[in-house]
Amino acid sequence: MKTRNNQAIGLLRLFLTLSVVMHHSVLAYCVFGHFDPRHYLLSTAPVIDRERWGGFDLMVRWNDTYFMMLMFFVSGLFVLPSLQRKGASRYLKDRLLHLGLPFTACVTIIMPVAYYPSILETGRHIPFPSFWLGYFGRFHWPGGPAWFLWYLLLLDILCVLTLLLLPTLPQRLAVVPDFMNRHARSAACLIMIAAFAAYLPFAHIFGPERWLNLGPFFVQGSRIGLYALFFCLGCAAGAAGIHHPLFQRDGALARHWLLPLCFGALSFGFLIEESRNLPDIQAIFLVFCCMSFCIALTGMFVRYVTIVPIWVEHLMGDAYGVYLLHYATVTWAQFYLLPISWGAVPKAAFVLSVTLLSSFLQTRIARSVPFIRRVI
Repeated sequence: MKTRNNQAIGLLRLFLTLSVVMHHSVLAYCVFGHFDPRHYLLSTAPVIDRERWGGFDLMVRWNDTYFMMLMFFVSGLFVLPSLQRKGASRYLKDRLLHLGLPFTACVTIIMPVAYYPSILETGRHIPFPSFWLGYFGRFHWPGGPAWFLWYLLLLDILCVLTLLLLPTLPQRLAVVPDFMNRHARSAACLIMIAAFAAYLPFAHIFGPERWLNLGPFFVQGSRIGLYALFFCLGCAAGAAGIHHPLFQRDGALARHWLLPLCFGALSFGFLIEESRNLPDIQAIFLVFCCMSFCIALTGMFVRYVTIVPIWVEHLMGDAYGVYLLHYATVTWAQFYLLPISWGAVPKAAFVLSVTLLSSFLQTRIARSVPFIRRVI
């Protein structure tokens, strides 16, 4: 039986999945978007439409300040309780099944389908079988949103190896949520300092936007440390279980969500305005936004989510499948709308609606197969 707090975190995970789908649905219609016909991976998205709206730029930039970091945090919440319950060997087998197998399917089947419209938009008439065969070589094997899966799996593996070397670490980490709950301001300051240490060096080395890759293993260079930090933070915060007072409606997260939300909004304003003239401070305000919005959204969901309807619980259960399957629908819907003059907002709304309906339906059908249900 799911508890009230499990439902809060489950609904937060669903919200983040919907944010990812919305993010990808509007990228084709951002003013900053550009399409490079010489090299499709140098475009800002697989499909770029001529109709744009500046409001999508703000939406995308706001999402980008927090949503993937928060996904790593939520993913880390259940790691230590699951490891203690299953043991290292079974836990790793489950992770390989739950993350490794979907990653393989994504980068060999789903992502080639998703990126093929980008080739068509260049005007090159390459049959899909030829594109698919070249996808793993001369077309550079982009992994799309599946990058999250391999990096999360890597962090899981490193976590297991760490615990094999330090078997008493979970018991020691169990005091962390107590500290967070009783000394919220001190905890926030320490986490903020750690976030600066995790982000600024990588941002300096790689720049804020550069993606690194080895074959299909893509990751944004500047955020390697930040993603790892939020995963570790989730592991520590969840060390005592999701029933800990930190995740109760009267806990520190729930009580103090409004203040970080306001601070995040102020930081986002500076990130948008001042970074145009002072690009060096962009990294600082990004960390402020990231920490503030992650704390605020987690606290808001814990504070206000009590009981969710059954149909929402079904959607929560299908969220992972939607994350895996949505990208191909997004890019093909955007491609077919290219010659239509509806305007950016109606097009984005259509793409989002079609993608959500299609992805949830595909996930529901796929999960009717027992083996696939074990995976997603």
